[in-house]
Amino acid sequence: MENTIVGMTHGRQDRKAAALAAPFVFGPALVVGAVTGVLAGPAVGAVAFVVVVAALAGWVYWGADRLVRASLVGSGVAFRDADPQVDARLYNMAEGLATTIGVRCPKLAVLESDGLNAMVSGARRGRELVVVTSGLLRDLNVVELEAVLAEVLYRLRRGEVAAETALVATFGLGRSYLLGAGRDTRLDSEAVRITRYPPALASALEKMEAKGSAVPGQGARSAHLWVADPLAGSDAGRWRMSLSARREALQEL
Repeated sequence: MENTIVGMTHGRQDRKAAALAAPFVFGPALVVGAVTGVLAGPAVGAVAFVVVVAALAGWVYWGADRLVRASLVGSGVAFRDADPQVDARLYNMAEGLATTIGVRCPKLAVLESDGLNAMVSGARRGRELVVVTSGLLRDLNVVELEAVLAEVLYRLRRGEVAAETALVATFGLGRSYLLGAGRDTRLDSEAVRITRYPPALASALEKMEAKGSAVPGQGARSAHLWVADPLAGSDAGRWRMSLSARREALQEL
């Protein structure tokens, strides 16, 4: 049963990622192909079209995960794979939630940052990555951490993580397609259906607001991958609801 759910999730992710990347890939390819066809003939234009499609598709498929990881490795602070012994609470909680939600537990990593935040990425199958900050692990209690991890892992279940990661490589093209109004509150409400305890997520968001959710090295084009905006005061904020507004929405559940 779990394998069936995982397979369906991967199928949705692949289709959404392809739909997101299509304008980025085929738009420039059509222009280059048409111009080349006029200047050098239809056959050369067709070849140019295929070459550009292959190059841009490869950039999205292979480049998105590398861009995300580069932003973490090059953040200026320590970034490491989570350790099953050192980070036993994180490992145990993530594995249990993944089983409950019906997804394979992704690779786990820790970014040494006082900001309280977490993210999930993965443009390709088998490349799914969940990153939590050391501040989140240090400052959240068990039920608060469970609530945040439930939201991150449920994003995998929704089948949108591949497309959201691919967005990093399309330089924002398709942002409005994925990041519509109310996305944050929708994800919050779906997460608490897993834990069945809205106050835990509300309390976690309150701590994020009070102690800060900024994450070193993160750019606006990857900000949507994080539970809270990692760039305080950036233009990424216009795609995100405030943490206080999200808490108020949770109180109505």
